[in-house]
Amino acid sequence: MRFSTTLLFAFLACHALLARAESTNVCVSAFEKAEQEQDLVSSSTAGRGVVGAGRLYFHTAPDKRCQLKDVFVIVGDRVEAYADYGDFTHVIYWNPNTGAGTAGWVLRSRIADAAMRVTAGAALR
Repeated sequence: MRFSTTLLFAFLACHALLARAESTNVCVSAFEKAEQEQDLVSSSTAGRGVVGAGRLYFHTAPDKRCQLKDVFVIVGDRVEAYADYGDFTHVIYWNPNTGAGTAGWVLRSRIADAAMRVTAGAALR
């Protein structure tokens, strides 16, 4: 019984490591591809605001499998866009209280540029 429990634990640990490695490889590939094919955002149109509902999570690469667990912005937060790729935009968020910056990829559908802010309403303060 003890041997089978140890074997099961080893199997599950290996499976978890393989899943993490696969996810890491996906993220590295997505990041590298985006670096080559992204569309840069002009600094004159970089200001964006978070819209929609709920948290907007950061990703390490423009792929939904690359979401960072505890890194997000909320509706009304402002970000600066640097590049677009597929359904994602590479942004930086500057925390107004600490001055610290957080950069990553977010879903493009959840941020509005300055022209759209007028219609987005009071969600953007």
